[in-house]
Amino acid sequence: MPKAKFRINSKSVLVTWLLSYAVVLLFPILISIIVYVQSSSMLENEIHEANGSMLEQFRSVMDGEFADMKRLSFELGWNLKVRQLLYSNKYLNYPQDLIYDLYQITQDLNVYKTSFPQIDLFYIYLANQKLLLLPNLYRDSAFGYKLLHDNKALPFESWKSLVESGSSPGFIPSVRVTEDGVPKKTVAYVAAHPGDNGQPVGTNVIMIDQSRILGAFGSMELFNKGHIAIYNERGELLVSSLGESMLNGLPISRASGEQAAFWQDGDRRYEVSAIESAETKLKYVTLIPSGIFWEKAQRVRAFTYLSIAVSLLGGGILTYFFARRHYNPLRSIVQSLDVRPAESKGSGRGYNEFRFIQEALVSTLDEMDRLRRSVKQQHSIVRAHFIAKLLRGRTDSHVPVSESLAAFDMRFETDDFAVMLLCADESEPFPDGVPGEYADKLKLLHFIVTNITEELVSVRHRGYVAEVGGALACLINFAEPNPEERQRELYWIAREIRTFLNAKFHIRLSVSFSSVHRTLQSLPQAYNEALDAMEYKLVMGDSDILSYEDIHNTAATEPDEGYYYPLQAEQQLINFVKAGDEAGAEPLLLDLIARNFESNTLPAPVARCLVFDLVGTLMKGVSEVGGGAALQLFQRGKRIEKLASCETVADMRAQLTELLQDVCDYTGAKRKQHMEESRKLALQDLAARVSAFIAERYEDPNLNITVIGEHFDLKPAYISKLYKEQMGEGLLDRINRERISQAKRFIGSGNKSVSDVAGRVGFHDVNAFIRIFKKLEGVTPGTYRESVFPKAE
Repeated sequence: MPKAKFRINSKSVLVTWLLSYAVVLLFPILISIIVYVQSSSMLENEIHEANGSMLEQFRSVMDGEFADMKRLSFELGWNLKVRQLLYSNKYLNYPQDLIYDLYQITQDLNVYKTSFPQIDLFYIYLANQKLLLLPNLYRDSAFGYKLLHDNKALPFESWKSLVESGSSPGFIPSVRVTEDGVPKKTVAYVAAHPGDNGQPVGTNVIMIDQSRILGAFGSMELFNKGHIAIYNERGELLVSSLGESMLNGLPISRASGEQAAFWQDGDRRYEVSAIESAETKLKYVTLIPSGIFWEKAQRVRAFTYLSIAVSLLGGGILTYFFARRHYNPLRSIVQSLDVRPAESKGSGRGYNEFRFIQEALVSTLDEMDRLRRSVKQQHSIVRAHFIAKLLRGRTDSHVPVSESLAAFDMRFETDDFAVMLLCADESEPFPDGVPGEYADKLKLLHFIVTNITEELVSVRHRGYVAEVGGALACLINFAEPNPEERQRELYWIAREIRTFLNAKFHIRLSVSFSSVHRTLQSLPQAYNEALDAMEYKLVMGDSDILSYEDIHNTAATEPDEGYYYPLQAEQQLINFVKAGDEAGAEPLLLDLIARNFESNTLPAPVARCLVFDLVGTLMKGVSEVGGGAALQLFQRGKRIEKLASCETVADMRAQLTELLQDVCDYTGAKRKQHMEESRKLALQDLAARVSAFIAERYEDPNLNITVIGEHFDLKPAYISKLYKEQMGEGLLDRINRERISQAKRFIGSGNKSVSDVAGRVGFHDVNAFIRIFKKLEGVTPGTYRESVFPKAE
């Protein structure tokens, strides 16, 4: 028999194992990479620190050399003989002393040469005498230049301009000629001696050869494989171990500080580091080949790569070997559970072996559970159907009831029976808090109530629950032969059911039960009694347990007087509604509800009649205020339908109170609107009458706010405020405007003087008349007369 071909599908557990082993293998490799990266970083930092340390050492050495140059220049400048030579007028009177003093100074310079052996050459240039003072000798400027600097890199004119410019450029690149005539590059420190008139009297020139500086650089272990460059503060190259043209493009600015930069010179790569001296302001730059820096790091990197490659190869081989070895027993189990035809096993998409085993076990268990639940469900459904027929008196006459009871395992201890109805309050949050469709949630609700009810009833008696007419009905058979305690037992059962369901599941129930019946044939009557008791939920409230026997006894002892709602109370409620007085209407409404429902047990139909009578009263009050449009308040949100469907007094009270609040808000707003409109019309009429009174009495000089207030029987300030709110101007302004208007009419007639006109319109003082006339018209009365009668002059 040929051996089955070993295949791996993408969903196989073997792939998962291989990936898991690979992750386990990669974890230490990842740790190695992290360690390598950290080690490389530490090594790089150590290399940079070592480079920086040697660069600091070189800077310290060279700062000392350059500081000696500055110190020598300082001592030359403050030498008494030199200062006497440069700044005194001695030689105007004693010219013969000049030669001797020059000799003395050259001897002093020889002492300085001995004290500063690291200085290769120094001299003092005398600008007035055109002389160079050297140790042991002095020369004129031309001969001195030829002796010391004769080189095309530093022409005579450039040299002369440098020493006679009067500036102190500090450290500059320069050239000197040795005694053998060999030119040497040097670093020169140039410092001028300023004169009184701003012209230099002399210049110090101090030089150190580049070869001396480079010699100090080459003595350092790391630097002897690299190059160095020194720049002054103006960026001029002072010293370099490379040609100046080769240093073009050197990244000095990026290499400053702790971070090094890289520079490519042909096929060679350099690491550039730079540091600036705080004393001399010179910048020291080193160029070290990168290979020297990273030689150790490259060895570490190569070893790390080799170890990772070996680990991956060896780990991969071992991973595949052990994964396949562990997979073979699992594959055998899967082949044993796979009941598919042989021709279909090699086709189709891949599968996961563990999931295949799980699905096989779950499928088997689900099938067993489905069969068990199907049998139990069918039994429960048939039993519930039998109980419903038994309660309605519709049992099958062909099958004895005793046989049906035995078939459904229903046993009765005594001949005492009662029926209990359980209705869940649909306004409670339980159905909304459970996911799924409403029908599914309702089934869950009935399932919980059914099981809890049967369990609690079975503590002392026997109970069987079935769904009848949308509600749950519980057939209770009393176990103890004690008729006196039956009613109390029913109350206990109802309380226990309601308390437990409310505490554990937040389910609120309305419970009603019938009276106790002595035969099985009287169960339909007991069921109808429970239904009748449930009808009283509107009157009794959903927080009470409804007993048919107690309701029947209470109704028999109370006279049938209907409900309390006299015409006087109705008219009073209408008046409150018309006035929008919610504070007065609400206590009256609540008092009517309390009198009818708390002190009496009204039949359910009568209670509903009272509700609609109260709604009719509210409609009457609104219609008298707002007309037909106001009746939309009762149509909004289907309020009439909600009131008709109220199941409890609390719901009915809340609905009526909310409706009363909206009605009073509406009528109150209407009443306020009418009052504001009436007040506005009254104020407009008052303002018109005041204006007419002013027009009638403007000639009276005593006419003022007080007279107007007394005439209209109002306070002067109040009537002035009302008039200004309506007309936009005060009473005094209105009086003056009326008088000036009449004055213009009199002036226009042309036969009265200004004084006569002022008296006619109610002014005692003609000056006051002129002032107010000009204020209102912009011109005096005389000017106005001239504009009316221009030829009167």
